[in-house]
Amino acid sequence: MNSYSDKAINGKVKTKNNQQNNKPVKKKKVKKQHLLFYKLVSFLLIILTVFTFGMVIYNDFFDWKYLTIVGIVLFIIVFIIVRILNKRRLRTWIKNIFTFISFLIYIFEILVLVYGMTFLNFLSTITDTGFRVESFGLYVLDDSMYKEPEDIVDGYVYYLNTNETKTTNQALDKLSKKFNYTDIPSDSLKELLDKLENKDANAIFMNKSYYDIALEEYPEIAKSLRLIYTVEVTDTVQTLKTDKDITKEPFTVYISGIDTSGNVASSARSDVNILLTINPNTNQILMVSTPRDYYITLASKGKKDKLTHAGIYGVEESVKTLNNLYDVNIDYYVRINFTSFMKIVNSLGGIEVNVPKSFCEQNSKRSFEEGDLICLNKGKQKLNGEQALAFARHRKTLAEGDKTRGSNQMLVLEAIIKKTLSLDSITKLNSIIKSLEGRVITNMSTEDMYKFAKKEMKKNPNFTFTSFSTNGTSATRPCFAVGGANASVMLPDEDAIIYAQNTIDKVYEEKEITPYTTTTTKKQ
Repeated sequence: MNSYSDKAINGKVKTKNNQQNNKPVKKKKVKKQHLLFYKLVSFLLIILTVFTFGMVIYNDFFDWKYLTIVGIVLFIIVFIIVRILNKRRLRTWIKNIFTFISFLIYIFEILVLVYGMTFLNFLSTITDTGFRVESFGLYVLDDSMYKEPEDIVDGYVYYLNTNETKTTNQALDKLSKKFNYTDIPSDSLKELLDKLENKDANAIFMNKSYYDIALEEYPEIAKSLRLIYTVEVTDTVQTLKTDKDITKEPFTVYISGIDTSGNVASSARSDVNILLTINPNTNQILMVSTPRDYYITLASKGKKDKLTHAGIYGVEESVKTLNNLYDVNIDYYVRINFTSFMKIVNSLGGIEVNVPKSFCEQNSKRSFEEGDLICLNKGKQKLNGEQALAFARHRKTLAEGDKTRGSNQMLVLEAIIKKTLSLDSITKLNSIIKSLEGRVITNMSTEDMYKFAKKEMKKNPNFTFTSFSTNGTSATRPCFAVGGANASVMLPDEDAIIYAQNTIDKVYEEKEITPYTTTTTKKQ
């Protein structure tokens, strides 16, 4: 009896012991799983922190003084988190709190990586590689029966014979593969339009930039044209280079704004022509605006024309022409779609501008319908993209026309620069970059852009802005781009040119800028 009871009792005891022995084994497995999870969190935290900090150090994003402090604090925090997560005897809820903190650090470091790489990639994409696109159009009269090139059978096609022979011939070769025609050169835009209007030509063929000129100079004929076919020709050019250290030496940038929504690398008139002279040592920024209709000598053609027409022959032509006009060596250019102002301004959350005069202007779609007009009242106010674009475009009701429009454009540019450099705008870097993608090119290298941006971010300077618009007298003169025909131009004011030359020199020489007077003497 006792023996049986003992066995039974011992059996029960053994069974309980087995059950008790089994339970801790399960707990240990769970604990091991938890430890493995915490080790993984710790490992990822260390790797991501080292990688992120290494990228920041390699690219030298921030000043070493601040970077050292942040680095020490960050690594102390990471060390404490890793130690806590790897302690065996510690309550789970405490570890979960530090796990959550780890995930917050993950998010911060990933954002630094994403924004950093996005910024660096953006700089590389806007650097001008010399790639150019020339768009040619085949035009017929609006009431013509021709709907497409194949409808013109053995017809006469007159083309504008400019001295851009290479691309014109390539375009004509492409056109000849579309249908059979007899091509006849024309040396004048007016003659070309007359041939079509008088039915001497079945169609005319020209660079689309000349259609924009036709709309301005011969609107009645141009408005009767209809585009039925487009030919694009690609070419490469040697971009301008400079070895200047822009973090230490003054430099000049040419801002060229083209009033089109097409490819920014395509030929087009330059409606915005602003020289930005920057001295990184004194934090001076001088903006000199030149009216688009300024009657000057085209650098490579040796012929007189409007400044805006220089853009048809490439941004390099505009740079060389302005070099000669102001006796300055322009180091860099930035070419941007005029309509991109709207997207940039919107990405910045608007800009604050003091509008000097009330006016109404067409919207971004060029509609003059009453409900589409953009109307602004005089005074300081915040402008959205549409309003900023209208402000930068308007000149019809301005007393000094294009000169005042140039001043308004500089107000917009200054507001954009200030907002971009502000702390609030840094958080909107991604949207700013997206607004510029495909709409801006520059010959400034990625390294130069990065070095300058990095230096300005470190010292957070308070730039001093000075702006000046050259002026002149309205006249009618022969222009090269329209085959020597007369066009409305602005004859340069010699005193204004001399003042601009002297003022640019003063920024380079770190001298005080004096107000403009008509008694300015020519620089030595």
